[in-house]
Order: sequence, then structure tokens, then C-alpha cells
Amino acid sequence: MGTHNNIHVPKESWPAFMWYAIEFFIALGAGLGISLNSMDFFKKIGFDDSMTVWAFWGIVGVVFLAYYLIIRPIILKKPILSKI
Repeated sequence: MGTHNNIHVPKESWPAFMWYAIEFFIALGAGLGISLNSMDFFKKIGFDDSMTVWAFWGIVGVVFLAYYLIIRPIILKKPILSKI
């Protein structure tokens, strides 16, 4: 049997930036989930609504930055956007 040149290779047909978009939304979703679950703690402390909004987005930002600045480069050892 001979080989065929019409073999489907997913790496060539799937755009590389889509993996980064999926990773971005997973990191954002994790930050939103962690922040949403911790808002009851800030309300019990006595924060008013305007301060809980700042705390909410601050925690989302910290989780997002921690993933991209600490977890991904050190633990996963994959440079950001190296294949694009």
C-alpha cells in the first residue's frame, strides 16, 4: 500500500491563536469563579457595594496575572505567544 498526501493533520488546520484564546478564557473564568466565591467574605467584613466591586475585579486581576506571570512561565515552561 502506498501513502496518501491528503492526511488530516489537526496542527496545520487549527489556528495556533485559538489555543491561546481558549487558555485566556479558562484563566479569566477561574479568576471570576474564585472572586465570586470570595465576595461573601468581604461583605461579612463590612465592605459596601462599591468596595466589593473593586475587590472583585482586583482578585480577578491577581489570579489572571499570577497565572500568566508565575504559573505559566515557571511551572508550565511555555513562552507566551512563541509560535505566532
